[in-house]
Amino acid sequence: MDAIRTIAIMLHKRQRRAPATNYRIWALAENWKRWGLKVELIWGPAREIDADLLIPHVDVSVIPDRYWEAMQRHPRVVNRRVRDIRKTVYSKGVLIPSSDWKGPVIVKTVFNSGGGWDAALARPPARPTRWRRMKRRLLESPWVERRRLGHAASLRRYYIFRSLDHVPRKVFDNPALFVERFVPERHGAEYVMRMLIVFGDQWSGRMLVGADPFVKDRNSRLLDLHEVPAEVAAQRIELGVDYGKLDYVMHDGVPVLLDVNITPTLSGPITEEKINQSAELARGLRCFGSVSAQG
Repeated sequence: MDAIRTIAIMLHKRQRRAPATNYRIWALAENWKRWGLKVELIWGPAREIDADLLIPHVDVSVIPDRYWEAMQRHPRVVNRRVRDIRKTVYSKGVLIPSSDWKGPVIVKTVFNSGGGWDAALARPPARPTRWRRMKRRLLESPWVERRRLGHAASLRRYYIFRSLDHVPRKVFDNPALFVERFVPERHGAEYVMRMLIVFGDQWSGRMLVGADPFVKDRNSRLLDLHEVPAEVAAQRIELGVDYGKLDYVMHDGVPVLLDVNITPTLSGPITEEKINQSAELARGLRCFGSVSAQG
């Protein structure tokens, strides 16, 4: 296997603030730099990428054509097969008004991370103004957001309804949203979300536990997981995810995949502690080529 001495991380051309964002890739990259490897950032799909390994880090749900073509031209690429991570691609619980499902349902965005970044990229770049910020805060308030689901391009949170009959009809006509079976994992009165984080052949498991059914870092506590269901590991391979995070729950003993993210973040800033905690995951680089120094 050819040696890896240089790594190129390809970002979206409008993602200029990415280096200051708490993406997990920066903790991994710092480990690789400490091994003596060169890591460079590329904004946009360069015609020629002079690096031993290309890591696309384009924070969108569907990789645009020019970025995809750049990925396919390069001989060694992380996540080469992953182009479309919209939730409707892999969800097995998508519902339509006539579905035979009597339980609770949840309204989600088709696009990743609430659809916010995808919606922003669909608009021409605009300078933020006080009016735009005020309008965004108003539209993102839960009271307003829930009442305009039929028109929403993105969501700050997902919304649970007792049944399909309680979902506003306009939601089903909104191409940015979809309705899914709500099949939570419970620990007593609390809700659980499990995470598989992978890079190459290295992985770590995490579990978030909190009182809110919309479980996120900010409203839950984090626990370690030491086993991952074989079905989730198989789905990761089927989807072609070399690097990323898969969110899932165990419902009635069966794993249910909820979300796939190939540009995962860490909670809070990238600190020395988080860089050290990422050292094992960083060693997954060996799956893509030999590395002479590994600390």
